[in-house]
Amino acid sequence: MSDLRSFLDRVKTERPADFVEIEREVDRRFETTAILSKLEAQQRSPILLFKSVRGAELPLVTNVCGSMGRIAFALGCSLKDVSTRYAAAAAAPIGVQVTRDAPVQEIRFTGRDIDLARLPALVYHEHDADRPYITAAIGVARDPDSGRTNLSVHRLMVYDRESAAVFIERGKHLDGILQGFRRAGQVMPMAFFIGSHPAWLLGAVYSGPLEEYAVIGGLTGEPLPVVKCLSQDGLLVPARAEVVLEGVVDPDELVDEGPFGEWPGYSTGPVRSPLFRVTAMTMRREAIFQDVVSGHMEHLSVELPAIEYRALSRARAVVPNVTAFAVVAPFTSAVALEKTAEDEPKRVMDALLPADIQAKHLIVVDSDVDLRDPRRLFRAVGLNTQPARDVHIYPDERGTLLDPSCTSPAARTSKMGIDATRRLAPVRTIRPNRVPADVLAGVDITEILKRRS
Repeated sequence: MSDLRSFLDRVKTERPADFVEIEREVDRRFETTAILSKLEAQQRSPILLFKSVRGAELPLVTNVCGSMGRIAFALGCSLKDVSTRYAAAAAAPIGVQVTRDAPVQEIRFTGRDIDLARLPALVYHEHDADRPYITAAIGVARDPDSGRTNLSVHRLMVYDRESAAVFIERGKHLDGILQGFRRAGQVMPMAFFIGSHPAWLLGAVYSGPLEEYAVIGGLTGEPLPVVKCLSQDGLLVPARAEVVLEGVVDPDELVDEGPFGEWPGYSTGPVRSPLFRVTAMTMRREAIFQDVVSGHMEHLSVELPAIEYRALSRARAVVPNVTAFAVVAPFTSAVALEKTAEDEPKRVMDALLPADIQAKHLIVVDSDVDLRDPRRLFRAVGLNTQPARDVHIYPDERGTLLDPSCTSPAARTSKMGIDATRRLAPVRTIRPNRVPADVLAGVDITEILKRRS
């Protein structure tokens, strides 16, 4: 059965260099981030298990998905096949299995026994709010209109013993669900589970017509065992998670939340966020608290397969000959295609830029350009683009407050698409510099260098 513990055991056994246990006590403020930062500076990104966190009852594990290689290992595929594996899971979803065998409910806290200080929530960066954060919590909510379950990953700022502010981005699915409860004049039942197999995190960030739990089943190849919440009817959580927080969110009860250093590498200041009031807190015996250090490798790696799947699906719906997609920088992506018509790059831009709040810049190139090679990518921009003809500005689209350049309180932003493809019928004859193939083949560089010596 796939869960966080089984994955950690596999890594320790099969990839021991990827697992580091730290016995000495670490501080809740900044120290875990500092340790990970120093390791990343050495081109290392292991899982870190901190056995003792000052003032907390539970050990803490971070950087579980800190490399694409480890994500591939978790999915049982090669690194180059991660995207294909994700698409296959979305094409063959597997529903949940409701069970009463729930290790995550072995220990239960309700009423006055609830205390979020039991958890090793952390402060990460010097400009963050003084209150600690929970960063690897997957939220569970049900749409009041459709009855469908939604999963999404959120940061939680611990507010007091039994409540936390939850950051919900405008325009995302959970925001729509919350607005539905607001219109009905009701609080939103919600649960957060902490302690996830990598496939659970990858599935939770899926965006599309399926329920995220079914994508998780597709990724693991088996139904995910889930259990009913103790205090919130209708909500199901993974039976083998490490910790579950159950509660309600009042759409109109807002508090100051942040600043918090987010995935682009910047803190974008405080916002008004709804308060999640905890009605029950359950956990496994000897629970392990999972953490994601914001703005570091894990934060980016977890999102990439879902982003690529979503973008390729949308792009190929309008231009089937799209061959590749890549995120090349924060809020900046590139698409490659086998161009058959001059309007295809613009059609791809129209499909991707307005649809995704995190898509701000999009470069479209020919299929022979390696999207992972910045030199080739920007060479295509430099040689193929006429700005007046090929740069397209979208002046007022949905963006995100996580973008440091966005100054609109409503997260409205401008976006840009660049057509860096070659013309199908160039006006001038343009040919690349090339040595004749027979001459190139006849040069034996080893022999020539041997003569010089």
